[in-house]
Amino acid sequence: MKPYIICHMVSTIDGRIDCAALEGMTGEDEYEVTGATLEGDAWLCGRTTMQLHFADEKPFAPASNRPAGPQPVHVARHADAYVVSVDTLGTLGWSSDEIDGAHLICLVSERAPEDYLAMLRGKGISYIVAGAPTIDLAKAMDLLGEHFGIRRLLLEGGGHINGAFLEAGLVDEVSLLIAPAVDGRHDIPTVFDGLRATRETGIALTLKSVETRAGGTLWIRYAVNRQKTNRKS
Repeated sequence: MKPYIICHMVSTIDGRIDCAALEGMTGEDEYEVTGATLEGDAWLCGRTTMQLHFADEKPFAPASNRPAGPQPVHVARHADAYVVSVDTLGTLGWSSDEIDGAHLICLVSERAPEDYLAMLRGKGISYIVAGAPTIDLAKAMDLLGEHFGIRRLLLEGGGHINGAFLEAGLVDEVSLLIAPAVDGRHDIPTVFDGLRATRETGIALTLKSVETRAGGTLWIRYAVNRQKTNRKS
């Protein structure tokens, strides 16, 4: 039931993904235009990206910290397009049940407060509670497919959420726009971060296509070669 997952990102040639530094480095709307051709019926970001760009400025303040524990999937409504927020502890505030016309689904762990889920229900926001102490991403992806019919999901997170999906074996394809620019700074997030320090080999990829886009940007698509990676790991 898991959707086909494409990690769609834009970076400098050294892999940095600082949005402010990348602004204006690719063709106008290049990220959105190429992303639209991938035909996803949902897109997903982690807590940091959601807080920075989409969630309410003030975080959610629970009246009680009693954890929700295991909960059934809450389907507020079905839609043609979805946006998925990964928020382990249930901290993001929301004023609407949609972003840019896509219905919002929140993924949280069993540690999220009970009243956070009540807030989501009151605002007509769907949610999935999966895993403790962290979110069980594999289970959550299966539930997205089973309960919402999501078949093709664009992973557009920061480096740590992208890395978590990749290490869990959930990414099927990488779609990367490489801007004609170098960042070079220390401690700037990269496309994939936070993989196990004990890993002895990289994640194997198979090249699908390369396109030159406006202004010298390259659009590279790779399939994730799980069998080759598993043999070497």
